[in-house]
Amino acid sequence: MIPRILLALSFFASAAAAAPLQMVLLENHIPQSDDKRINVETRILPKLQQIALPELQIEPKLLSNARAWELLRQNSNYCALNKVHTPEREQFLYFAKLPTSIYPPLQLISTRSLSEQPVNLELLLQQQPALKIGVAAGRSYSPAIDLLIKQYPQQFFVRSGDDAAENLALMLSKQRLDAVIEFAAIVRASLKKQGINQPVLGHTLQGVSLSRGFIVCNKSPQGLQLIRLLDQKMLDRQYQADLVRYHSEFFGEADYTLIHAELMQFFSPQ
Repeated sequence: MIPRILLALSFFASAAAAAPLQMVLLENHIPQSDDKRINVETRILPKLQQIALPELQIEPKLLSNARAWELLRQNSNYCALNKVHTPEREQFLYFAKLPTSIYPPLQLISTRSLSEQPVNLELLLQQQPALKIGVAAGRSYSPAIDLLIKQYPQQFFVRSGDDAAENLALMLSKQRLDAVIEFAAIVRASLKKQGINQPVLGHTLQGVSLSRGFIVCNKSPQGLQLIRLLDQKMLDRQYQADLVRYHSEFFGEADYTLIHAELMQFFSPQ
């Protein structure tokens, strides 16, 4: 009888050891198809789920940015997709070593010309006090822009929700906003998705550089275990090749030229 009990205990212990780790991955976009017009993160999610197995099982969860930040602080196995690195966030998050997305510099997107030169955003806000600019809640644009949003709250319209980017683009097309701070490709894709043929202009913002999005996990022993395992998985060559291809297919030629060197720095073929 005792050998049978020991055998059963050994079986259950082995099964438990083989069980994959569980990660809840928070995101802001619903993956509906392999349409090249949707953003890079939406297309890369199924690839992440595929390469993570069998050691790691990723459960996507759609939430607004604001709610995602709350849950990231509260749950040890919660992670999130496409977060910009800041010193403040590093206090409560672990960041993956490799980015999942690289975007050209953010621009001031409008339906009319606001400046012929690269825009000094603070000066523009001072010169045009009636200007209304759309931004998404819970998002970091850059230390300088984040500070301006706090200093000039009357001139920024802050939109929350999972579809903030699409709603802001829609408001821009209907002249309810003078401009939005966004990646040009995201605005154009959002308008195209909604069947809106509205030309937009991208104004270069002074002092704004390329943007890298990383997977982040709760700063706990479990979060560290998850991020380290994901770091190993993201070294997969096919995954990296797909990620580069998704960038080239999403961005126009001009935008892709801006990010190509940065992509190769992380994902150069060996």
